[in-house]
Amino acid sequence: MSFTDVPSYFATATGMNETASQIILSIFVIFLILLPYIILTKGKPSPFISLILVFMGESLTLALGWSPFWIMIMFLALTAAGVAVLGAKGVTGG
Repeated sequence: MSFTDVPSYFATATGMNETASQIILSIFVIFLILLPYIILTKGKPSPFISLILVFMGESLTLALGWSPFWIMIMFLALTAAGVAVLGAKGVTGG
């Protein structure tokens, strides 16, 4: 068994779709990376460092083959949209 086969085994063990198991395992890895940071900052983490850690977790799961590439693209698009909204609020004062 290799690391790239873990989502397949997880999908067959739980009886779910392989894409769903990839997403669940990716979220689990991202949570494992974020949890110590959130605990150490006592519940007041910086959003920028949290985003960096989420990108690191998603990159790790993408490198392991656990995450489909389109999830990373969607996350990047949502992050860019969020930064654009914050920038628009900063410029317009609203």
